[in-house]
Amino acid sequence: MKRNKTFWWGAIIGLVIMVIAAYAFYTYWSGPNPNELDREQMTEEDYTRALELIDIIKEEDPLGRRQNVTRRINPQETTGLIFDDPKKLNKGNLVDAMHLMTHQKILATEKAGAIPMTHDNLKEVRDYLELLRDQNKIKNDDYRQLGGIIERWEQAIFDEIDKEQDVLLEEMYAAIGFSDGLATRAEEELFILNNFGEEYVYTMDLEPMPEEEQQEDANTKTEE
Repeated sequence: MKRNKTFWWGAIIGLVIMVIAAYAFYTYWSGPNPNELDREQMTEEDYTRALELIDIIKEEDPLGRRQNVTRRINPQETTGLIFDDPKKLNKGNLVDAMHLMTHQKILATEKAGAIPMTHDNLKEVRDYLELLRDQNKIKNDDYRQLGGIIERWEQAIFDEIDKEQDVLLEEMYAAIGFSDGLATRAEEELFILNNFGEEYVYTMDLEPMPEEEQQEDANTKTEE
């Protein structure tokens, strides 16, 4: 009889431990996780705002199905494109930079790297695309396809950027990282705060690039 009681008590304790472990695993891996916020890179105000956004996201998605919104993923502020080395001038560099610019506005189970969607970075990818064409480093179909995506971004049209990200990944022959849809406003702001900082939050509502700036870039490129 004692052996039976010991067995059942052991089974109950084991079950309780399993439930606690499962809950801890679910809490840590599902949805936004405060432990993934980069406290060293964030101001106190940004951190407080990030916690508020996490609460908003959990209310919008109580089951934590939408992930990868708190993880810091090796961000950079500029495209890093190299214009003055013919040996490094290729379509792959452009596609990779454009792909990283989509990350703040989409959800995906896997992301690596990020570049903010700023006018300066848009000018960089536009200029690089034109240079590729001038140097006969890109096919006409690719020029039109990538140029169309950049033009939409220049006009601050991002309603299909999740699909555009997948197009870019296909160009990269990627096997993972495909989009799970557009980020919500709270998800995008949280991603920006944790990866770029508060000074880039304005890119959530990026204004269309002035036509004179686009024309100036085109003229400068022609002169070169």
